Amino acid sequence: MEDEKTTAINEKLAEINSVISPYKLAYVNPAMDCVLLDKNARYMTLEQQARLTANIKQDGFLSQLPFAIRQADNRYKIISGNHRIKSAIDAGLKAVLILYGDEADFDEQRQLAVQLSHNAVTGQDDPLLLKELYLDLDVLHKEYSGINLLDYKSMDLCAIPECGLALTSIRFMFSDSDKEQVDSLLDKLESDDELDAECDSLVFMKKDWFIKTMSAVQKKYKIKNRSAALLKMCTIVREALTDMLHRLRKSNHHLLFHFIFSIDRDIQ
Repeated sequence: MEDEKTTAINEKLAEINSVISPYKLAYVNPAMDCVLLDKNARYMTLEQQARLTANIKQDGFLSQLPFAIRQADNRYKIISGNHRIKSAIDAGLKAVLILYGDEADFDEQRQLAVQLSHNAVTGQDDPLLLKELYLDLDVLHKEYSGINLLDYKSMDLCAIPECGLALTSIRFMFSDSDKEQVDSLLDKLESDDELDAECDSLVFMKKDWFIKTMSAVQKKYKIKNRSAALLKMCTIVREALTDMLHRLRKSNHHLLFHFIFSIDRDIQ
């Protein structure tokens, strides 16, 4: 009965495949017709794989199509979606819908490029919006989503979402001999607890002072994104200048006032 259903579905899909080449659809047995990758850089924890299997078993189908290459033996090498196919097998699904291309249209280099791009080009979540959407779910659907809020424990502290923003690139140039040290320091100081942002007084001088100052701002204001930290640094300087101008204007330091006023006019 299942074989008759599969045959009937594939006959219908043949009509569709005639107009979507080089990509095609097939309704296949995941255990018999699919070949999983020997090397797959993308991995899941046992808990994540079990959650995926439970979801697929509950749904009874794959809500996202794996992508495969049809080999000469008419079996399908899964390029993207290995975990979905594995979970489909574990969930007892007898047939799944996949998207595939023929070996003749995808050489080994292109297959590998597609595999890596499907793993790498996946986008990022806006943590604030993610939490908002998650909290709209009931208990059962929260479990289905596979999201653990403990993984986003700092999302309340992230006040600047990056999606939808018009961004302008600004580059800080260091000599070649300094670049490796700068990159190393940035990575190290992000997780270094040696700075006390409440007490340390940091001054912009050499590059290491710049890095330490950015790290202090990130720690004090709980900012992870370096661009956001730089923006906060600019805001702090602007507020300090404004405060200084206010105090000087209330005093009789006319010469200093004239000098600071010229700075204020330039940064308006």
